Amino acid sequence: MDNKTIADFENNNILNIEEIIENYNSYIYTILKNSMSNSEDIEEILSDVFMILWKNYEKIDKSIKVKPYLVGITRNLIRKKYRILNVKHTMENIEDYENEISDYINIEVLVEKNEKSKIISNTIDSMKEEEKQIFIMFYYKSKKIKEISKELNISEAKIKITLHRLRKFVKKKLKERGYDYGK
Repeated sequence: MDNKTIADFENNNILNIEEIIENYNSYIYTILKNSMSNSEDIEEILSDVFMILWKNYEKIDKSIKVKPYLVGITRNLIRKKYRILNVKHTMENIEDYENEISDYINIEVLVEKNEKSKIISNTIDSMKEEEKQIFIMFYYKSKKIKEISKELNISEAKIKITLHRLRKFVKKKLKERGYDYGK
């Protein structure tokens, strides 16, 4: 999925935006969740990312890889949001502005969160399809076990056991790379 281009999502010169959203929604959501805390802002930017792709589809090179393109849009929208937030604050001089920016963006924390997200994303990619669906539905789409059970036609007990096992698996992968699960 990482190497797919815009052309891979085309059918008769029409962009299949639904397929792109299905494939990349969770990934973009994770980036936003790691960068922002306001859930309304996250949802707004998430939909804006795909809307921008849709609106600019005719203008962009079809050989562009989808994932980095979406990440770039996401990053730009996050920056724009922080600029808007910063404008709302009245600042006396440039030092105040610089201090406020450094408070918003702690590079070390962002890099660590990004690395953890990559590890978790790779771990999810290595899961069996059913496990991946359960994990994504529970952790990324915030669905309840009962909902997942109905949608996938799997017993609630099996889902609970699977989630428990997958949590241990993700913790193990994070620990192997030097990260504590809770941090």
